[in-house]
Parts: sequence; C-alpha cells; structure tokens
Amino acid sequence: MTVLEIRRKLQGESLRSLGWQGFAASVMITVASWGIGWFPRNQLSPIARSGFFIEFRTESSGVITCIVLMALGMVWLTRTWVVTRPRVQKSTDITSGQLGKLITMWSAPLMLSFPILSRDVYSYLAQGRMLHADKSPYAEGISALPGWFDGGSDGLWAQSPSPYGPFFLVLARIIFFASNGIPEIGVGLLRIVAALGVLGCYHFTAKLAKKMGQNPNWANWAIVGNPLFLLTMIGGVHNDALMIAGVFSALAYAYDRRPVASTMALAMAVSVKPIVLLALPFIGLILLNKNPSKRARWMVWAKVSVLSLIWLTIIGAVTNLWFGWIPAMFSAGDAAFPYAPVGLVGWSLSKLAGLLGGNALLVNSIVVQLFQLFALAIVARLALAKNISNPVRLTAWSLSAVVLLAPIIQPWYILWLMAFFAISHRVSWTSEKLMIYASSLILVAVFVDQLSIEQWHTAWTMKTFAGVLTVLLFVGLFRFDSTTRRVLDGPFGPLDSAEHRNKKS
Repeated sequence: MTVLEIRRKLQGESLRSLGWQGFAASVMITVASWGIGWFPRNQLSPIARSGFFIEFRTESSGVITCIVLMALGMVWLTRTWVVTRPRVQKSTDITSGQLGKLITMWSAPLMLSFPILSRDVYSYLAQGRMLHADKSPYAEGISALPGWFDGGSDGLWAQSPSPYGPFFLVLARIIFFASNGIPEIGVGLLRIVAALGVLGCYHFTAKLAKKMGQNPNWANWAIVGNPLFLLTMIGGVHNDALMIAGVFSALAYAYDRRPVASTMALAMAVSVKPIVLLALPFIGLILLNKNPSKRARWMVWAKVSVLSLIWLTIIGAVTNLWFGWIPAMFSAGDAAFPYAPVGLVGWSLSKLAGLLGGNALLVNSIVVQLFQLFALAIVARLALAKNISNPVRLTAWSLSAVVLLAPIIQPWYILWLMAFFAISHRVSWTSEKLMIYASSLILVAVFVDQLSIEQWHTAWTMKTFAGVLTVLLFVGLFRFDSTTRRVLDGPFGPLDSAEHRNKKS
C-alpha cells in the first residue's frame, strides 16, 4: 500500500463529522464546567444566586457527573484533533477556511462555560478594579482593595504585583467598568477578547508559517487546534493568545522587512505580557543578512530598540502606567510555585535559611535573581550566535530558557514553547507524537489541579477520581481506539520525502 493510499484511508471521517464531534465534545465540557468550573461568588453575581447551577455543585452526584462529562469531553476533543491530522499533511488536502471552520466548531460552545483549567480571569478583573480605583497593580497586590477574595481570584496574587503589561491592564479596567463589577459580564467580555486573540493567532500563525516555508494548515492544526490551547485560551479565558498573536505578527512583519510595524506589534505583545520583550534581538537578526558583522548586529539592535522604546513610551503615556511593568517583571519570585524547579530551589534554601536564623525572603530573592541572570545570559549567547539562519528557532530556545528558569511555571507556558518550536521548523513525526502525548498529560494535570470543589465535598477524593478516570480514558484512546492508532502509527512527518522514497521503490 502506498503512502497516498494509506493517507486516503486515514481520512475516512468527513470534515462535517469531525466538526460536529468536536462541537459535541465541547458541549460536554461546557455543561461539566457548570459543576466543577470556577464559580463567581461575588454578591453582584446572579449565577451565585441561581438554584439551577448550585444543584450541579452541592450534590455529590452532580459533581461526579460533571467530572465524568469533562473527562469524556476532553478525551473526545483530543481524539477529534488527532484524527484530523491526516487532513493537514499537505496544504492542498484542506483549505484554510475549512480548518478555521473546524476549530470554530470545536471552540464555540466554550464561550458559554464557566472558567476552566484556571481562574486567572478573576485576577484580571481584580487588577482592572484596582486600576479603576486609582491604585497601581504594579505597586500592590489585589488584596489592597476589600472583597478581593469573593471576586474569585487565587490567593497567589493577593500580595504580588501584576505580571501583565499596561495595555492589558487598561483593557481589564475598561471591562471591569463596563461590567459594573458583575463577574459574569466581565468574564464574558474578557472571553470575547480571548477569542479575538485565538483568531489573531490563527491568522498570524499561517502568515509566519509561509515565511518559514511551513505548511500553514499543519501549523494551525498543531498550535491553534490543540485542545490544550483551546481549552486554556477560551475555556480558561487567558490572555496568552493575544501575546502569541502579537509576537508572531512581529516576526512575520520582520520577514517582510517592515521594522516599524514589527516593533509596534512586539510592543503590543509586551504590553500584554512583558516576558516576550526577549524576542526583540531576534527580530533584529531577521532584518539582517545571513552573515552579518558584529557592527551590523549592534546597529540593527539599536534601531529596533529605539523603535520599540518609542512605541512602549507611547503606550505607557496613553495608559498612564509608563514602565511600571519593568520592576514588576523581575519580582515574580514573590509568587513562586514550589513545583517550578527554580521556585523549589528558592523555597528550599529560604526555609533552610529561616531555620538557621537567616533572612528567608532575602535568600529566596537572591536565588531567583541569580537564575534570572543566568537565563538572560543564555538569551544573550543565543543572540550572538554565529548561525542566525533561523532566528525564530533562536527565539524559541531563548523563551525556553526564560520560562524554565523562572520561579513560577504555569502549565500553559508550555504552549508558548510548543508554538515557537512548531512554527520555527518542520518537526519530525516522532516530535509531533510527543507533542500530542505531552499536551494530553498536561491537560490531565491541569484538569485535576484546577477542579473547583466546594468545601463540603472531600476534594482529594474527587480529584483522585478525576485523575484516575481521565488517565484511563486517554490510555484507552491511545491504545485501543483503532482510528487513533492508525493515525499515530501512520507514515507522517515530512511527506514529500516519504512520497519520494515510495516513487523510487
């Protein structure tokens, strides 16, 4: 059987069927979120007073049913995504519009879900509330205003400065004002923003993929169609899609030799999440020839730095937040998670210092700053690399260094790394399968960790049940579902070379 014949066999399920399967899976996830998603407790919330939704959360049978629905929905959506893979093997097998329609159907029901996999959206609203009260989220935590806990925010941000840029904070302020403090309206408006971010990702992923010589449909399948991406960005109402869209557009404009547009796009991305400022030197490398002199590098870096500074100054002046995000960006150690490697080291050494009578906070701060300097040294080394034939890949490695050496690593940060590595070069089929398995594993971990279980239920019992059930369902999908197995065992990867070998034989 030839490669083309195998691929036709794998494409047995129609696009219409794949669309409705993903839609049904998302409906199951949405209904499940009503019982185990993050529930608004604000006194202004009409849902908090609704008996319909409370029934899902107060009875053990309702919670268990929602856990089962969520687990089944996540696994079914993953199956739909995997089974779609043969369709994007070549750019001629599916149009951009057809793939966009598929992803829209997979994600549309999530617009009506409670926040899942994260409750950061409530922190967005809390920081918008602070700004509306003339308090700087860069100088104080959200606990500076009374009633923050009832707003649904994670206590992690109670005393920590905001990690977000000025543009997003002002947007959160506008949305808080427009919602009049009603959480459902605020979440709905922020979800529209998140969906626009996903749309921007879809457009600029295709644009950048073409610049990189990649199949744009495959890139969008791998990055935007990933269930972890959709459930995090739309279901979880995250702002990361806006950031990724901004950076991808900046890189694409750089390949078009448009430094003004490129630096403006990057400034907007930085104004959402400042961490992506590290892409600036690599945008400069894209604008250069393949073998530039050191003088040429420094000249172009000076140019893009000045342009970026102009844009960031304008954004800072318009928002009246100026550059408050710079010190806040380096104080993330205050919100370190112990299970991040650097966070674990800092936490352990600070505890030891405390036991010995030392200053625990100072020790933790020193550890975090040392690793931050190490990460910046890696970025500098990559920017000065001799081989600059693929600046986007250098950006991916730089982002990996900064993320993995940070004191806090959120699971969705891995989506950034996947996105940059997937867009930077044509990955092998083995790497693609690793991406599928890693996405599924992270999905299980975040699902269990972010279950919203009311205090009258035994949380560890419910979470153990959810974890075991979801793992078993994913194992069943990858080992016993015949269609999924055929795709995962299929002759994928760089198809052109496979077809060439087949013709020669």
